[in-house]
Amino acid sequence: MATANKNPQPAKAAASKSAAATAGQPGPGMRQMLQVIAKRDGFRRAGREWHGTSHVPLDELTRAQYDQLTTEPLLVTQLLEVPEEQAAELTGEDAQAEN
Repeated sequence: MATANKNPQPAKAAASKSAAATAGQPGPGMRQMLQVIAKRDGFRRAGREWHGTSHVPLDELTRAQYDQLTTEPLLVTQLLEVPEEQAAELTGEDAQAEN
């Protein structure tokens, strides 16, 4: 027989602590990037057209654009913190893919 959870507050607190990384200040030598995977090529959101997998430096997005991208069901997003050199490579690969 199951019993009701009489103290739901600790569960909510634990869930919020285990949530994915949030936008903020990256560590030294690191840069925050938003990885965006389009479920449908050519889909437009936040003033951009999305194809396949793209990486966008977080500092290039406004808070409104970030919210639009991360709440859009046709896009899969993940916040990454990568070394500066790798961030340049990721954005360079995306630019080459568009050409």
